[in-house]
Amino acid sequence: MKLLKTCLSLFIISLLLASCKEVIDKRKDEPQKKQIDATAFNSFAKNVNAQDFKTLIDANTGLILDVRTSQEYYKGHIPGAINVDWKNQTEFTTKIKALAKDKTVLVYCHSGHRSGLATLFLKEHGYEKIYNLESGIVGWKADNFDVEK
Repeated sequence: MKLLKTCLSLFIISLLLASCKEVIDKRKDEPQKKQIDATAFNSFAKNVNAQDFKTLIDANTGLILDVRTSQEYYKGHIPGAINVDWKNQTEFTTKIKALAKDKTVLVYCHSGHRSGLATLFLKEHGYEKIYNLESGIVGWKADNFDVEK
């Protein structure tokens, strides 16, 4: 009887181990989600504060993209900014494809997160000169720079 219990226990353990290996093997084939590495991010887009962003705008350096929703944009945006809603990927992709890739692109959102994701997208689609307003419009307003409605 003791031998039967031992054999049955070993059999169950073998089944469990085999099923775990199968799950691990399946996960190897799944596509991995992209993680934004801060070091990699800095290699293709430059994070700048509100003062440096303003300096770039004043130098007429390039296109200003506001990647917030249209509702956020109409509540107040940086003068001269084009609204390209990051949350609407179809519209975002269409509008981005229409922009010149040789231009400098200045990107901002509410606080810097969506614009960070948008800069990754821009880089993957051939844009080279990208600046991200690290504090978003929140930082812009905190430094008392103009906002238009």
